[in-house]
Amino acid sequence: MRVLGFDIQLRTSREIALENEVRSLQNQQAAYAPWGAEYNAMFTGSGTVTRKKALTVPSIYAAVDVVSKTLASLPFEPFRRTPNGAEPATTHPLYVMETLEPSPLVTAFNFRRDMFADACFGNACAKITFKGNGRAASLERMPPDDYWIYPSENGKVYYVWHRRVGAYVQEEILFPYEVLHLRGMTLDGWDGGLDVASNFSASINMSIDATSYGGNFYHNNAAVGGVVEYPGGLTPLQRQQLEDKINAKHTGIRNVGSTMVLDAGMKFQPVKNNPQEAALNETRTFQAYESCRIFGVSAHMINVLDRSTFNNIEMMDNGFVKYCLAPWAQNFEQECDVKLLTNDEKQSGSIFHRFDLSGLLRGDMKSQGEFYEKMLKGFVMCPNDVRKILNMNDAPWGSTPFAPSGTTNVAEDGTIQAPEAPEKPETPGDTSTDKNTEDEPQPGA
Repeated sequence: MRVLGFDIQLRTSREIALENEVRSLQNQQAAYAPWGAEYNAMFTGSGTVTRKKALTVPSIYAAVDVVSKTLASLPFEPFRRTPNGAEPATTHPLYVMETLEPSPLVTAFNFRRDMFADACFGNACAKITFKGNGRAASLERMPPDDYWIYPSENGKVYYVWHRRVGAYVQEEILFPYEVLHLRGMTLDGWDGGLDVASNFSASINMSIDATSYGGNFYHNNAAVGGVVEYPGGLTPLQRQQLEDKINAKHTGIRNVGSTMVLDAGMKFQPVKNNPQEAALNETRTFQAYESCRIFGVSAHMINVLDRSTFNNIEMMDNGFVKYCLAPWAQNFEQECDVKLLTNDEKQSGSIFHRFDLSGLLRGDMKSQGEFYEKMLKGFVMCPNDVRKILNMNDAPWGSTPFAPSGTTNVAEDGTIQAPEAPEKPETPGDTSTDKNTEDEPQPGA
């Protein structure tokens, strides 16, 4: 608030008490942070592994990207239960926020993609801003590096968010009901999920080191390295001059294939060393499979196709949906049900959230056609049900099921309505009669 040119911040007694309690614990934890960072730096090859550092590994980036953008692209909306089933709750106050714009200038796709990308590393949080009537009004993502979870002595849990506002940092203390929290596997229950980057730091460091080794391998042109033999002795100065000239003219990517001229009886003996002999390619392939194991992604989803065939890719696609995407989708659905719905809506079950995963399980066009044909002939679906799935308009005749023949209508009571035989149209100028005219006397007979 700004009064008479001065910025005045009004804080409640609740906020002041929470800030004092959080600061006291923050001072206690500060003493242990340096030793943890020093320990990681000493005993892990590439130092502390952060979320951003882990994403420099191509296989990890590909795995996180395919999980987050696939889930973000799926239809997600609140549903309302009706006597005839469930239908999208398009008039619900949460519908626009969840399907279009969770917060100003942020689309629902980008919000969910960032949330699931954070969740892949253990935790994803978003602040819930409520209206005066208690209904959620907006969702604002909280960057993982800017908040921490504080368990108080009274058994309650708070979220401390160092929110960046321009060039300043504003500290906010939030209750659990004010935070939409997606967490991975956790060991204590109340705290956030395990930090994937630090928990698998050894494996991720190996991937980082293999990538760095490959870069240095080709940057230094190690593939054409060798030994220069000289029949006599060299002084230290002569040895240094010889090494500098060879390195300047015959190392690096730009000097590949250059001709080396030797004199004074010197001989060049190349050292046969290549990435295959150094097991570089095998190591990086193995680390790609390790990334798939960490994030639960099928190998072909990150373009590791050495063990994939046309026969098993479709089955692996279904496994990716069932064992990787479906658990994250249910996690998000239940979190939205608990944090965004009112108590009456939760107790009655009248409103719920759902992802539509059916589009990922449809298969090819031939499999879809066979499936829809069975659903129609088994009286499970009507033609309009199939047309809705295919994003087609409803047909006037498609709201009733069809008999197995596919051409006979079925009444609401289950009886088959035989189609009426069409009347035979009269042909103009047809003067033929049913009378037998063979025995009639002919004129002039």
